[in-house]
Amino acid sequence: MPAISLHTVPLDILLSILGYVDPISLINLAQTCQSLRVTIQPTRANLLQRLLAVELIGIVPLIRGRDNQIIPPIGSIDWESNKYACGGCLKLLPHQMFDNHNILRLDLRKPPPGSWEANRLAEWWYLDGWEDDVRGRIIQHRVFTRISNEIKSLAHVRRQHHEATHPDDHMPHDGVNQFLWAAEAKAIIAANDRTAYDAELLLCGLRRHNRRCNECRFLGGDLRHLNPTNNPGNAFPPLPVATGRKLPFYNLFDRCFPTLFNPIPLSGTGRRFTQFGNQRNKAYTWMMCTVRCRGCSKWKDASQFRLPIAAYKTEDLLKREIANYLVPDPQLGELRKPRCNRCFLAEHGMAAFRGHIVRFARSLLIDALNRVKFQVLFGWGKLLEDFGPGGEFANWAECGVPIVSGFPIQMEEDLLAVPPLTTLQLDDLYHRYTRFTIFVEHMYQGLRPLRQSILDSRSNEEIMNNVMTSWFRIWYDDYFLYERTYRRLQNRLDWMEQHEEEVVRYALGVDPLMLERYNFEMEVEDGEIVY
Repeated sequence: MPAISLHTVPLDILLSILGYVDPISLINLAQTCQSLRVTIQPTRANLLQRLLAVELIGIVPLIRGRDNQIIPPIGSIDWESNKYACGGCLKLLPHQMFDNHNILRLDLRKPPPGSWEANRLAEWWYLDGWEDDVRGRIIQHRVFTRISNEIKSLAHVRRQHHEATHPDDHMPHDGVNQFLWAAEAKAIIAANDRTAYDAELLLCGLRRHNRRCNECRFLGGDLRHLNPTNNPGNAFPPLPVATGRKLPFYNLFDRCFPTLFNPIPLSGTGRRFTQFGNQRNKAYTWMMCTVRCRGCSKWKDASQFRLPIAAYKTEDLLKREIANYLVPDPQLGELRKPRCNRCFLAEHGMAAFRGHIVRFARSLLIDALNRVKFQVLFGWGKLLEDFGPGGEFANWAECGVPIVSGFPIQMEEDLLAVPPLTTLQLDDLYHRYTRFTIFVEHMYQGLRPLRQSILDSRSNEEIMNNVMTSWFRIWYDDYFLYERTYRRLQNRLDWMEQHEEEVVRYALGVDPLMLERYNFEMEVEDGEIVY
């Protein structure tokens, strides 16, 4: 008896089998032989469904709607290989090629395992004898009709998801009810999380076919507000820019050269003391931006354009900064045409690019070094006043002699104007701060002044409460971290002065949106590029 296969079964049985396959298997069957391809005749909608199924093979970030917590967190190693399907160009692209709307919105994000969308079968019907474009429109109409009916039936699920992820709208804010709410908060939050997760299994990813990458949005006119014709007042027309995810960076240099050096762990960095904002933050959070280069017409990270750091935050700032973009160069004059690193290299040559990128990296690293120097010296001015006449520690002047006497640095009102700290100065400050920590421990243990002042009868605890203000307490606790960070940045600056070629290689070989590397074998001895 001959073996039964898909080539020999009757057509009605084959059509019944094809109605229960997933999108990937449907396209694979169409590629096995000519007879199955003629029967299946995959359309663009089928290819898009296959691409949407392929993107689920990688990681699927889970987002908690209550506080938008993302697992795994953005910026982790898992996100480096995270790709998404574009419904316009039918390509599987890195996540940097999509804005937040197309990545994090409930209807457009990747559906989690076990969800309705992740387990959906292929949308396919047998329409023999029809033209490809007509078949595609018929299938799209049937899919739209079915999804419309599903959305109507899922309206109450959407309401439940909104109520579960926005509990503050129903939380009482005063009286006894507020106390009762706080007592049951954990149980209510846990129940809301379960309700929201169950709703996301039905809602997540329903409109992934409408997701578009930045290039498709640009070609489709979604970024027409950045068209030069709509900005006649600007001296230089702005570049198309798309905002992305927020990532933390310790300084401006790390934002523009994120992996040139090993990243400093947050445990090894000190807190920032500011007059406004959260004083416990250790890093700055910047909105990642991708810019379409006017030279090569490719979307690249904003760090590839050597623009002012303020331009990386919002589109409006980027437009204003580009309009005022003026980089004086002794050889090239005034550079008012922002180009990505590779286009700049192709236009001006290796010698000019090397000098330009090294000066840019050095300026950012010096700026980071000055900011850490400000943190190192910020508390010493207060100590000089506290141990002086009329200060908080005036009665302990003898104890303050080894701490503040003969201070090696001339303090100025603007600490950024102080010259760079030398190794001898840092070592001297280290020993002075160690003596100050011993003095603070004795103060908390009840050390009395050598000569008690009649006008000052406060206790040690009262005096220390006046000294240890919010910012000074942060400086006292994290001083060693500031000092180590300054030494580390100083070593990096010295290394960069001796390894300019490594900086150039990094600028040309590292682009999170492009996989190709620059071919350094195309260079000749005089530093120019051979075309």
